[in-house]
Amino acid sequence: MNGRTMKVRDLLSMEIDIDVYDDYTEELGIAFCGPAELTEEGKSEFGDVLDYDITIYDNVNEAVISINDYPDAGGRLLKASRLFYGLAGYCNESDYKKWFGWV
Repeated sequence: MNGRTMKVRDLLSMEIDIDVYDDYTEELGIAFCGPAELTEEGKSEFGDVLDYDITIYDNVNEAVISINDYPDAGGRLLKASRLFYGLAGYCNESDYKKWFGWV
């Protein structure tokens, strides 16, 4: 299966509706509707996640974050989950307003 690899920050800037998974446990599984913008606090909170590699597979409308090959894969999964679940509204309102802006 062929795909385009980029950084998470690139995905966030795209106008796209896609399901996001991880290559570690495949537990992430959440829809992302872009584009999305992070506030300065959001960039500080999720800055390292923005540099994770992610591959978009157009033929199955999925994106997979590459974290499996890292010794801290579990921590990376937690951070990526907080970002994408937060973008989907699965966080408290004050955190949402603090981390995410409108495009």
